Amino acid sequence: MPSAIGHAIFALSLSPFRPFKNKLLLSLILAMVCSTIPDLDVIGFEAGIRYGSVWGHRGFSHSILFSIITGVAVSYLFFNDECETKIDRFLISFFFFIITLSHGLLDAMTDGGLGVGFFIPIYNERFFFPIRPIPVSSMHIEAFFTSFGFSIFKQEMKFIGFVSGFVLISGYYWRKYFFNK
Repeated sequence: MPSAIGHAIFALSLSPFRPFKNKLLLSLILAMVCSTIPDLDVIGFEAGIRYGSVWGHRGFSHSILFSIITGVAVSYLFFNDECETKIDRFLISFFFFIITLSHGLLDAMTDGGLGVGFFIPIYNERFFFPIRPIPVSSMHIEAFFTSFGFSIFKQEMKFIGFVSGFVLISGYYWRKYFFNK
């Protein structure tokens, strides 16, 4: 998996695409939370849930359904005043759905693990993308403070940093020319 920092950086790069003008700080915080929340599934290890289980790491919490539920929940919990129409509700839910889903998409580009359960609970198979440029990072925080952990983080940032920069610049111009008119 990419590190939580990598997930958050990519989520922040999507911020210009938010379908509303207000609540910038809240939307940035929620973007970081939504992009990292799927990895809370690691607490299942302590409860005896196996990695390969539907409820294990990269299982249901990395699925499309989980991302939809998260996007809709965020729109209702934090953006009711921004939702004047059903289209507003859909766009805000979709924005946070994409951010949450980005977690699984980045995980599917790593070089380790069992894959991502995008279609759980309908289909329990796990997937990787054919191109996997992101080295899998440790699930243990202390590993990031080693030379090996730092080298993996640098490698991760080369890919995620480049893609995030491209997305951020694209979003800036999209917002400038299409959203603010």
